[in-house]
Amino acid sequence: MTEAASDGASAALPNGVESNRAARRRESAILIMLALAGAVLEYPLALAIKSIELPELVHAMPFLVITAVLASMVPFALRVNPRFGLPGAPLIAAKIAGEKMPISMRSLLKISVRYAILAASAGAAVLAVVIVPMLFIAHPHGGGSLNLPIPPMLTLAPGRIATVGALVAIAAAVSEEIQFRLVLFAVFTWIARLITRGSSGESSRGALWFATFLQAYAFGLVHLLPLAGSTFHSTPLLLVGGLLMPQTWEGLVFGRLYLKRGLEAAMLAHATMDVAMFVLAAIGVLSTHLSAK
Repeated sequence: MTEAASDGASAALPNGVESNRAARRRESAILIMLALAGAVLEYPLALAIKSIELPELVHAMPFLVITAVLASMVPFALRVNPRFGLPGAPLIAAKIAGEKMPISMRSLLKISVRYAILAASAGAAVLAVVIVPMLFIAHPHGGGSLNLPIPPMLTLAPGRIATVGALVAIAAAVSEEIQFRLVLFAVFTWIARLITRGSSGESSRGALWFATFLQAYAFGLVHLLPLAGSTFHSTPLLLVGGLLMPQTWEGLVFGRLYLKRGLEAAMLAHATMDVAMFVLAAIGVLSTHLSAK
């Protein structure tokens, strides 16, 4: 009897509604797989270029748990995005539905590169204006030099830095954009709607800015936590430190791009910025090798 009732309820659904649900399930499965695969691949690749060391891999486990939790919330994000006026992943959704792409790849690439440059500029500005002066203040007897240790990655062959680093950048960009831009944007927008008691229509500008800042701040905090033990010794200092992280301000830029063009554009901009940084590091190492000969 129960099975017959269930079959009758499914049959009563319009074909369009059932089709939309099936498409959303497929989209959820794809995005969850990408988020988990990106996070799992990132760490072995990072070990290969020594951007992390083997003992540090233990500290990665909590971040993998965070990834799994946020990935499990992808279906929620996809369900509420249309109601809140959030873009989600328009290219993936269009591909699954067999529809025309909402933006050409050429246009997507152009806007993503512009935002990658803007995000890199924001991060560099924070480094130059805040982080570097703080390091000089913390080392007042350095004689005008910080004497920081050379990162192990910069002792590798330039080609390895560029190629493996590019793979790290792509894996991280895909996974992190799903977690922070797709999922946390939806979660924080939902919270903003609860606070303001909004129940229908697209989200207000204030709610969107609230979500934009909080997802960016969370992005900065996650990148700060591995460094927190040696620099930020209390919770208040840690919370302030999140505001000083370059990734927080990069996350603001990626968040605005997500609102304008969707998840795929944010992924591409994030990957472009990080790949460019690894390539520049490889060029720097190559120049050092050539000048030493």
